[in-house]
Amino acid sequence: MVCLEPFAPDEFTLWYRQLGRIKLFWAKPVVELFILYRLVDGCVLKARWSSDKPKLEEVYITILKRVKKLDFLLPLRGTKILITPEEIEKSLYSKRGSLCIYQVTRPCASGVYINKKLEGHPDPAPDHIAISSGSDMKYLLYLNTWSFNIDYLWLSQREYFQDAVLSAICEARRLGGRYVSIVTEDEAPPPYKPDYYYNVYKLNF
Repeated sequence: MVCLEPFAPDEFTLWYRQLGRIKLFWAKPVVELFILYRLVDGCVLKARWSSDKPKLEEVYITILKRVKKLDFLLPLRGTKILITPEEIEKSLYSKRGSLCIYQVTRPCASGVYINKKLEGHPDPAPDHIAISSGSDMKYLLYLNTWSFNIDYLWLSQREYFQDAVLSAICEARRLGGRYVSIVTEDEAPPPYKPDYYYNVYKLNF
């Protein structure tokens, strides 16, 4: 499953399973995940999500470096997710998100650890590290120590996005991670340019 740079196969599996905990339209609690087939420019994965429905939800995750045709996905019955650095026609999808990945070789900036729940924010999980900018509370983030994804991010202003990511990079580097990822539902480019940027689509066919 090396179709999505910069993930190694085992990294992607762990990352995607952890991402399912925050229940996005394209990543929910995973029961099963395996590669269905490889393509010249990517691969197709099959996943089964647990849900409130009596049956597991079947999902096909297509990862493409270049999008030429998508009609080969028509016979697949289930939810279809496309992850690609390219943009596709709006008529082809019903939902859109984005994935930003930052390498830890970038410069970083240490934040302040938060050891107690802050009012107005969700409880961090035991495997989260909570970091803020300090008493000025420009940002608050929860970094997943397994996947190095920023599972929760609060900004007092959008301009502090970079500061938050730099703090997460410092922590991921200390823990031996190779990257920091963050998922957004903003179609606009992030205010701090990532090393890898992917559009994520829920296809409507």
